Amino acid sequence: MVHSEFIKRSFILDDSETAHKRGRKLKISRILLILLLIAVCVFVVFRLSVRSKFRARIEAIRAAGYPVTLAELNEWYTIPEGAENAADTLIDAFLCYYECNKTQSEFLPIVGRAELPARTEPLAKETKALVTQYIADNQQALELLHEGAAIEHCRYPVDFSVYLESPMCHFSDLRKGAMLLKLEAVLHAENNKPRLAARSVTSIFGIAHSLAKEPVLISQLVRNACQGLAVSSLERVVNRIEFTDEQLVELGKTVADSEDISTVPRAIAGERCIGISVFENPASLSSESVGYKMPPAPVLVLYKALGLAYMEAIIYLDLMNDYIETTQLPLHQCQRAASTIEAKLKATSKTHILLHEFIPAFSAFSRIITIHIRSIAQLNTARVGLAIQRYRLATGNIPDTLTELVPTYLDTIPKDPFDGRPLRYEKLETGFVVYSIGEDGRDDGGKERLPFGERTKGSSTWDITFIVER
Repeated sequence: MVHSEFIKRSFILDDSETAHKRGRKLKISRILLILLLIAVCVFVVFRLSVRSKFRARIEAIRAAGYPVTLAELNEWYTIPEGAENAADTLIDAFLCYYECNKTQSEFLPIVGRAELPARTEPLAKETKALVTQYIADNQQALELLHEGAAIEHCRYPVDFSVYLESPMCHFSDLRKGAMLLKLEAVLHAENNKPRLAARSVTSIFGIAHSLAKEPVLISQLVRNACQGLAVSSLERVVNRIEFTDEQLVELGKTVADSEDISTVPRAIAGERCIGISVFENPASLSSESVGYKMPPAPVLVLYKALGLAYMEAIIYLDLMNDYIETTQLPLHQCQRAASTIEAKLKATSKTHILLHEFIPAFSAFSRIITIHIRSIAQLNTARVGLAIQRYRLATGNIPDTLTELVPTYLDTIPKDPFDGRPLRYEKLETGFVVYSIGEDGRDDGGKERLPFGERTKGSSTWDITFIVER
C-alpha cells in the first residue's frame, strides 16, 4: 500500500511539473506572440508613417507646379503648340556635319588637336588654308546650324518618361556644332568680316539656348560649356577685328539674354522626378543605367517593402527642396549655401544606400551650381568688355574706371556672382581685363587661366577673365 501510494504521488508530482512546464511554455509563447504583434504593429505604423510623409511631400511639390513623375516630366518639357522646333533643323545640321579625319585633326585648331595662336596673333598661312577648306566642306551643316540657332523654341526628341533608357545623343553633336561655329568665327575674323564673325558667335549662344528648358542637369552642363565656347569666341574676335557700335550693341544684348537663372532650378526639379521614380521603384535601377554593379533586385524590393526607401526619400526630397531654394538666393550666396547642403548629405548615415550610391548626380549638385555661377560670371565679364569697346569706339580711349560706362553703355556695373561686389577691371599696357574672382574667392588681379596643356601645380589659382589686348 505504501509503495502504491508513493507511485501515485509520483505521478501526481510529474503531472504537476509537466503542467507547470506546459504553462511556462504557453506563457513564453504568449509573450513572444505579443512581442511579435507589437513588432508588426510598430513596423506597420512606421511604414504607414514614412509613406504618408513621403506622399505629403509629393503633393506639396505638385501643388507648387512641379512634375513628380517621369510622365509628368516628359509633358513639362514642351514648346508652344504649333511653334517651330529648332531641334528639327539642328538635328539635320548634325547629319550634314563632316568630322575632321585623323590627319586634319593634327593641324586644325578647336575641332582638332592644334592650338590657336595668341588672341592677337593671326593664323599661320597653312593653318588658315586648312580651316578655310574645312569650313567649306561643312558649309551645309553651318547654314543649318545658323538657321536652327535663330529659332526661339526647342524640344529635343528625348522621352523623359523612360529617362534612364532614353538616349541623349544630341549632347555631343551640340558641342561639335558649337566648336565648328567657333572655328568659323575665327576664320571670319581673320578675313576681317565682323558681321559674319558676329553671326557665328551669336549662333553659338543660340545653340546653348536650345538646351535652356531641358530639365536635367547634364543638359545645363552642356549648355554652360557651349556658352563658354561662345564667350571665348567673342573674346578672340574682339581682339582681332573692329566691330561697329551697332554690332557691339547686338552682341551685348545676345550675351545679356543668355543669362538665365531659371535653368538650374528647373533642371533640379527634373532630377527630383528621376529620384522619386528610383525611390518608388528601386528595382528599376540596373547596373547599365547607373554605371556600376547594383544589388540584386529582390534586395531592393525588400528595401522598399520595409519602408526604408520611403525613409530615404523623405531626406532626399527635403535636401532637393533646399537646393531649389538655394538657387533663389542672390548669386554670391549660392555657392556657400550649396556647400552646406552637401555637408548635410555627407552627414547622413551611409546605411542610406540609395541616397549615397544610386541617385544620379545627387552628390555633385553643389559643384554643378558652382559651374552655373561661373558661367554667369563669364557672361557678365563679356558684357562689360563689349561696353568698354563701345566706349573706346566713341571716345578713342578705354575708361579709367567702370563707372564711366554708366549709364550710356551699361545701366549698372554687373556684380561678381562669387562675392556680390562689382566686377573688377584693370587697364593693361595694351588693352584691359574685366574679371570675376571666381570660385576660390580670391582676387588674383585678373590672372588668366592657362590652357589645359600649360597648367602646372603652381598655376591652380586664376580669375574668370575677359581680356582685350589692343
